[in-house]
Amino acid sequence: MTFWTAFKETYRGSIAFMIACPLLTMVPVVFEVLQHVVEVKIGLYASVAAAKALEHDPWRMGFGLLKVAALTVPTYWIVRFLAWRDPARAARPEMPAVRLFAVVLVVQLASAALQLFVLPREGWPLLVEFIVLQILAVLLHPWFVAAALGNPAIGPRRSVAIMARQTLWSFVFMLVAILPLMIPHYVLGALAILGPKPLLWPVLVLDSLLVGWLSAVIVGSGFTVAMRAAAKQGVDLGIGDASAIGDAHPGVVSAAVR
Repeated sequence: MTFWTAFKETYRGSIAFMIACPLLTMVPVVFEVLQHVVEVKIGLYASVAAAKALEHDPWRMGFGLLKVAALTVPTYWIVRFLAWRDPARAARPEMPAVRLFAVVLVVQLASAALQLFVLPREGWPLLVEFIVLQILAVLLHPWFVAAALGNPAIGPRRSVAIMARQTLWSFVFMLVAILPLMIPHYVLGALAILGPKPLLWPVLVLDSLLVGWLSAVIVGSGFTVAMRAAAKQGVDLGIGDASAIGDAHPGVVSAAVR
């Protein structure tokens, strides 16, 4: 799978998910709006100085963790949709997938809480923290995907073994994949602070909708790199285990093995 092929597959998959599962897509959007409500109420968008002063406000950080949960839970649905392109099956709470993914959810929320409330939030320590945690996340993505697909054979240790040789490629790809949406996300955030106040809520609503798409792209890029690494190792993450390989979306299989 080439870089460009993976990029296109990620965005096609994210758009297909949003079209097929609009209500599921709205979950992170709703929680992004809720966080914006809190930010407006505490005065974060009043000025640049206010934004800096209130960046670590307890209410904002608390809702930030809630938003992370709302961004993480859809991983279950998105991964399953990308694997099978079946909206009903994507949303279905199947065992052992739910049980396996619950562990993944706890790990990801613990990581988010560590970043929000314990680790440094500015300067060089923040950059180092970001790189280290992103590398760990890359290494664990085969586990994340396998859990959502209900495959208990792939745990953290085997996930690292699958991804180890593909870490750099996967890290760069996942970073590049989100840039087309992350850049306008930050631009809209700046516009909410610096722009005309009558435009504040239209900007924040647009940003929230963008986050819904961004959530699908983040998960989609992780799915792509996990499938690519597993294919190179000859490992089935669960598409063939949970159903016949013929039930998987053909684009998933063919793209992964290229």
